[in-house]
Amino acid sequence: MTALPIERRVFVVGVPRSGTTLVQSLLAAHSEMTSFTESHFFDKHFTILSPPFRPILTRDPAPRLREFLAENSEDPPAAANWLEERSRSTLRARPLLPFYTLSTARQLLLVLDELAIRRGTSSWIEKTPRHLRYIPFLETAVGGNARNYFIHVIRDGLDVVASLHEASKSWERPYDLDACVKRWNEDVAFSLGRAPAPTDHLVFYEDLTSRPETTIGQVIEWLGLAWEPEILERYAGAAGRLITPDEEWKSNVGRRIRRSEASDQLLTGEQRQRVTSLLCHDLYDLLRERAGAAATR
Repeated sequence: MTALPIERRVFVVGVPRSGTTLVQSLLAAHSEMTSFTESHFFDKHFTILSPPFRPILTRDPAPRLREFLAENSEDPPAAANWLEERSRSTLRARPLLPFYTLSTARQLLLVLDELAIRRGTSSWIEKTPRHLRYIPFLETAVGGNARNYFIHVIRDGLDVVASLHEASKSWERPYDLDACVKRWNEDVAFSLGRAPAPTDHLVFYEDLTSRPETTIGQVIEWLGLAWEPEILERYAGAAGRLITPDEEWKSNVGRRIRRSEASDQLLTGEQRQRVTSLLCHDLYDLLRERAGAAATR
């Protein structure tokens, strides 16, 4: 059997609790797409130097890769075997890790290519919110003739901060409210800087939950795929395959699509006032303007 060429590599990014898993699940329900659990290949193994703001490899990714393959019930493809061999030799020497930055990144992405081909698809979706900051690096790391797409999921800052603060209580490092605000401000500002790029697309949570068919349909069209009405019925099943047992904060994904105004339930009046005063609300409005301008081109 001739191997399929990879046509699309789709990265879904944004602030956690913005609706990234919902977007991922809807796209994964398309018959020509496949997706995986959050890989964390880059945010946990590469460090962005400041300056020159270029990532370097700082940790051997082989242990996480084994976990990732187990989460997705997959045997190691050839690219994973390459990484295992390096893990037993060169990647053990920490001073040498930076010299393997680009080659390791390309092999990690090749793992996803090979898994997609194994599943009989030519397009895959990778969703790790923090990979937002690695977009410039990913543009240099991905090879071949496939087109690379970056979907930024944007949600109102007050609701994101409330939901992120609550969800992070079960994480290894919980976020206080100020850290949540900082994360939203900085990540949304990064998305704003990317908004003119033709390889980047903005999805607003508020639109997705009020007009799911129209909003995800626009993404499907932008990806060059045909609309499939069954997506809205199949996405719950797709979500179930993308969420690991320890990600209980994602438990609502797969239910009826509706807007959740987390700040009303999770923040006191005093907390709402403080968060509102710290959020850079203009960033959201500017992104709305950019998205509108892109739609009229």
